[in-house]
Amino acid sequence: MKKKLFAFGLILLIMSICSTSIFAAGEAPRATIYVNEEKLDFDAIVAYSGVSMVPFREIFEKYDMKVSWDNINKTVTASSQDGATVIKLSENKKTAFVNGKSFALSQTPFLGGNTLYVNLRFISESIGATVNFDKPSLSIHIVLPETSIE
Repeated sequence: MKKKLFAFGLILLIMSICSTSIFAAGEAPRATIYVNEEKLDFDAIVAYSGVSMVPFREIFEKYDMKVSWDNINKTVTASSQDGATVIKLSENKKTAFVNGKSFALSQTPFLGGNTLYVNLRFISESIGATVNFDKPSLSIHIVLPETSIE
């Protein structure tokens, strides 16, 4: 009985190490992103938590937002062209700010190489977009509000 339990535990340990190393090696699932039916040139990384993460600069620029990066604090700030929406996120911080109001994040922004990855749904919904994730096809469809400039 002890041998079977030990073998089972060893198998579970090996499986967890392998799945962690796959994610760490950049083999996490990737989802195709469409904004107003236009396919984007970059994919979303589907994090271990199930949250779709994207490079901050690419998504904010797609949404026609001005972007600034604070390398000391590892913080990105994006604002709409008219200044009506300001989004602020920091690496490994569970709190984001939209127009000064704090929001709890389900997945913290993280650095991958020299790029900060942010929560696609949170960013998109913060500007009033609708987000739909199609799990079978690993695709994300975003519809921007009428007032957004593409």
